[in-house]
Amino acid sequence: MISKILEYKEFEEYMNRKSFSQNSKEAYRKDINDFFIFLDYKSLKEIKEDDILNFINHLKKTYSNNSINRKIISIRGYLKYFYKNGVIDTLPLERVKNLTPQKKELKILTQQEIEKIRDAIGDSPKEYRDKVIFDTLHNTGLLISEVLELRCEKIIEEQYKTITLTKGNEIKRIPIGEELGKSFKIFIEEHRESLRNKNSKIFSSVSRQNYRARLIKYGKLAGIKRDIYTHMIRNSVLKNILESEGAHIVKEKMGYSTIQNTSLYQGRNTKEIKKIYMEIAIGDEN
Repeated sequence: MISKILEYKEFEEYMNRKSFSQNSKEAYRKDINDFFIFLDYKSLKEIKEDDILNFINHLKKTYSNNSINRKIISIRGYLKYFYKNGVIDTLPLERVKNLTPQKKELKILTQQEIEKIRDAIGDSPKEYRDKVIFDTLHNTGLLISEVLELRCEKIIEEQYKTITLTKGNEIKRIPIGEELGKSFKIFIEEHRESLRNKNSKIFSSVSRQNYRARLIKYGKLAGIKRDIYTHMIRNSVLKNILESEGAHIVKEKMGYSTIQNTSLYQGRNTKEIKKIYMEIAIGDEN
């Protein structure tokens, strides 16, 4: 349990002050919790370099190098914070290195697959909610974590014409089409109350993990044999923008600056596509 990690509350307050995204805070929380569970909640001051190396070796049994590297980054950031603030005297990180990143093919959903999945989603209040989320992902290219942060008061204030995304001190307004706007209005006015939402977030009755499970179910109903996840929708959106409008439009719409995948589009790896993808960030978020 994260509550057993005595110093974590201070680190959490630090992330809030620095305007870490909700997604980043959740990742740090999980990674640090996993680390301390492995150490049986050893005191922060007692952590040795061998503890971290043993944890990494333990992770190699079930995690990819890319996932392990994320956890290394979390542990490194956590320990550096307390080192800089004088809580620990030394940094046990000299032999802790990132693993060689694994190159992955960019996974997307075809337009036909997207249509099949959407058709597989029913009309109950939960399913209507799921369809609105699906359409929002497909229309905007936002992350599922960003969609789940959208709030009722903002979209109502914008008369269902714009959704508002807040990242730290930056506020981004994204225009949405009339059809999607109507879907939001119907969900909020007719279906949302029956799902016992806990706060003013439009979709507070569903979590990122729960939505992924539901998307997998719809994929199976649609007859799709391969594993699917929400970020494949985003990848499809960005691929279409890239090919129809160019890399500068991707950067403008999505705010990207780096690349996570370099082995993309098997059978279609032209130098131009590789060059463009080196300038933007399209990755996999499970």
